[in-house]
Amino acid sequence: MQIIHWSYTRKYQVKSVFDSFPDTVVVFRQINGYYFINTMSGLDPQLLPSRKDYVQMEYLINKELGTLSAYKNRRALQKKESS
Repeated sequence: MQIIHWSYTRKYQVKSVFDSFPDTVVVFRQINGYYFINTMSGLDPQLLPSRKDYVQMEYLINKELGTLSAYKNRRALQKKESS
């Protein structure tokens, strides 16, 4: 999966399009120094992203925007690894 296009929208938000889901616009919101998926529009009911796709999208956008270290150190991931 690769990012086709991304751009800033409103404050603390980025929208992007990925090659695996070219008709879907994914909006990311920034919190605690990293971006996570907030909303998606244009989803095809026949081709819905899986949890793995969501994680990959978040990873790619954080890598692109230079916030990958904050994304890797997020609280949810730390709790999951300690369980």
